[in-house]
Amino acid sequence: MKKYFVTGINGFVGGYFVDYVFSVEPDADIFGLGIEEGTKIKNIQYKSVNLCDKQMVYKETAKYKPDYIVHLAAVSSVAKSWGSPAECFLNNNACFLNLVDAVRQNKLSTRILSVGSSEEYGFYDEPMKEDFVLHPKSPYSVARLSQEYLSKLYVDRFGLDIVMTRSFNHIGPGQSTQFVIPSFIDQLVKIADGKIENKMMVGNIDVARDFTDVRDVVDAYYKILKKAPNRQVYNVCSGKAVKLREIIDNTSKQLGIKPNIVVDPARVRINDVKLVVGDNTKIKQELGWQPKYMLQQTIADIIKSYDR
Repeated sequence: MKKYFVTGINGFVGGYFVDYVFSVEPDADIFGLGIEEGTKIKNIQYKSVNLCDKQMVYKETAKYKPDYIVHLAAVSSVAKSWGSPAECFLNNNACFLNLVDAVRQNKLSTRILSVGSSEEYGFYDEPMKEDFVLHPKSPYSVARLSQEYLSKLYVDRFGLDIVMTRSFNHIGPGQSTQFVIPSFIDQLVKIADGKIENKMMVGNIDVARDFTDVRDVVDAYYKILKKAPNRQVYNVCSGKAVKLREIIDNTSKQLGIKPNIVVDPARVRINDVKLVVGDNTKIKQELGWQPKYMLQQTIADIIKSYDR
């Protein structure tokens, strides 16, 4: 029976990861950490812990002695990082440092999955590969890159076992409407159900992004955790760029509506990058991962998740 420590377990990915682990390891022992007082996730142990509390992190890590740590907790909004750059950087790195140092000082053989971001790459007009030079362009992306560098440092200097991701956009049922695709689908469902007027507010919908179903994402995380060589980093992405306009069209067809699209200047980002797409060759060839969910199916499942 393997023991999993999952931070940020109440976030979008946490519940999906737990479901995935139980589907392949029914007897897994999962201990979830979060800042919330409780959790709705079933069949796990849970504790409310501020990961910036060094002593608490050390104590819980020593007590539980996990085989694996999946570090999902983070301040993950680029926009919020511009509003509070110091908080974003210090919080993300303090949390991660406390975890890896707890493993080091407790002399555990725990394997750690450090989840990073495609934001680390900066701007490229081609599919981004793991060997590209990294050019972070926001406080959030600098924090993520720092986490990756700290991971490699702890592997090289202290012999820890850490594998890493650069994760691109992921979507699925249950994602907060503060993210672009859920916000679009939420508006379209409400228009279809007559709950709001037929006026869909958008920003620049001609930008193209790489979206992966969250169920494929947790499959990738599990394969990286179990199969990847120490110190390796993998893109987690679909390898395809889709314009936001195409997602609106796809959703509208499934709902049988023709939305009146209105550009809201407040939603238009200055110097918004036209293309963000990753190359997933490495994870496919080395770990045998393949995305299973087509975008149309993901959209359909998000629509079905609404209480209509």
